[in-house]
Amino acid sequence: MSHPYPPPRDKKGSRIGFTTGANAAAAAKAAALALLGQEPEEVDIWLPAGWRQPFRVFRLERKADGVLVGMIKDAGDDPDVTHGAEIQAYVRFASEDRLEGGEGVGVVTKPGLGVPVGEAAINPVPRRMIWEAVREVTDRPLAITIAIPGGEELAKKTLNPRLGVLGGLSVLGTTGVVKPYSTSAFRMSVVQAVGVARANGLLEIAATTGGKSERFAMRLLPHLPEMAFIEMGDFVGDVLKAARKVGIAVVRIVGMIGKISKMADGKTMTHAAGGEVNRSLLLSLLKEAGASPRALKEAEGAATARRFLELALEEGLEPFFVGLVRLAQERLQAYIGERPFVSVALTDFEEGRCLAAWPDREVYRG
Repeated sequence: MSHPYPPPRDKKGSRIGFTTGANAAAAAKAAALALLGQEPEEVDIWLPAGWRQPFRVFRLERKADGVLVGMIKDAGDDPDVTHGAEIQAYVRFASEDRLEGGEGVGVVTKPGLGVPVGEAAINPVPRRMIWEAVREVTDRPLAITIAIPGGEELAKKTLNPRLGVLGGLSVLGTTGVVKPYSTSAFRMSVVQAVGVARANGLLEIAATTGGKSERFAMRLLPHLPEMAFIEMGDFVGDVLKAARKVGIAVVRIVGMIGKISKMADGKTMTHAAGGEVNRSLLLSLLKEAGASPRALKEAEGAATARRFLELALEEGLEPFFVGLVRLAQERLQAYIGERPFVSVALTDFEEGRCLAAWPDREVYRG
């Protein structure tokens, strides 16, 4: 018996969504039912999150040797690049069980992703969900192909090419549910990137707060291969924990003043929703660096961290930048413990100049 639909919104009033893996499992189950002569308009599957969830069939097409079913992914109020995409399963009877990737599903080309090199990028939990879903319908051997039309183009907007997933998207999900504003898919890809780097022999990585800071970091750290550069966004804490878990020895954090200021304030999740920049902290560092009364007065009314940077640049206050990265480094090192070794570098906004780094400025060019 199907569990009722769970509340469509969480406690904060935001809609939950469902992962690519959950949609693939539901599509596979609907196709298996159609193989047995039914015409399902809706199917329900068990989610690892802890309930049975109905999914409405978007497309059902009977082919010569099987059935194609498509579901439209709804990621709720935390939409990613696959929100609104059609997740398809083509299911047919076979001599033995087989699960493959079709159009728009990438192929794993590097170790460290939990899926053997050369196989479709369908992660372990979605694989299990797919087989559990079809086994509710039939015990007969099945050949299942998961496809995401347009997935190859969508994948260019993800970390997949850097992770070594080529030709399309990954079929992801550990709970089946996308929690609003958790950015869970991005967090997972960041953690995976750390694992891939280590699985390919790297002991040193550079974690950046965005695409622009990543480009700057590549110029500042030319001794590192491309795989070592990980765009972590706001998830500095997750990167450090993942690095510790897999045995990365050195994590170099490269970013601009807004995110670095939050790290200096002890935050390990630097999203804007996590709180404003601590202007009192920046003002204190500016005073310690010897800022003029004029600069301090203007800083008291500054609305952004960037304005503090501009004032420090105007007065040539390198100690302000050094004090900031030192505090950020000490906070992050205290958070993660002795290993990995953490280094923090601050860049400007336009040229990617390294304004300061701690404790090993000499490693960074420029």
